[in-house]
Amino acid sequence: MSNGTKDRSGSSPYRTLRERILTLELRPGSVLDEAGLSRQLEVSRTPIREAIIQLIADGLVVREGRSARVAPLDLDDIPPLYDALLISSRMIQRLAAEFRTEADLQVIREKMMLFENAIPSLRGAILSEANFAFHLAISACANNRYFSEFYERVLIGSLRFNRACFSGNVYATRDTKEHLSVTAEQHRDTVRAIENGDIEEADRLAVEHHRLARSRLERCFPWVPCQFLVRPIFRWGSNIVSKAAAFVRQAQ
Repeated sequence: MSNGTKDRSGSSPYRTLRERILTLELRPGSVLDEAGLSRQLEVSRTPIREAIIQLIADGLVVREGRSARVAPLDLDDIPPLYDALLISSRMIQRLAAEFRTEADLQVIREKMMLFENAIPSLRGAILSEANFAFHLAISACANNRYFSEFYERVLIGSLRFNRACFSGNVYATRDTKEHLSVTAEQHRDTVRAIENGDIEEADRLAVEHHRLARSRLERCFPWVPCQFLVRPIFRWGSNIVSKAAAFVRQAQ
């Protein structure tokens, strides 16, 4: 058994457990047994314990007394989660268009290409992680760690539902290939808006990208109440978010 930070697969216990949760290999509600995981991953209990603490911070694991369980995956969470995703992504992209540096743009372009280069593989885990990294790169140049930390947690929450949508062999379907093509195109448009410092266009594209993600969820979970499609928050105009962004700028 290793006392280091790598498990037998060469990954950190945190990355291994995170992947198993996102792919539903570790089912929602299942108990994370430190001793069992330590034996299974061939590491000491300390990195397992540290991984669980990080997963709790990510919202993927919940503590119940002395036990830790995989957080439930409740379809009732979709509407409020995607409310939060919409508003936070708009705010992040507005701030990114204003505060980005050339160094920031270089990282964003690299992550954009990482996603595009992963498309031919049609491997869900690689694509979802590349997409996650792209959006985190945008978040990093928003110049506000509180928004960025909130946005990251919302992205992780949405990642679980996205993985459910793209499970199995669905990546090989024509519909999914078209979805990935549109996703890549929207990424490029977003990068262009941020490069140009076009705050309103970056905001508009955040809404458009959210609509694309939402349409995929509607096809995967058609039984989600249709009120999700007409919740008042989706009718918010850019003026509300822009006023909030302006307040943030004045406070900095």
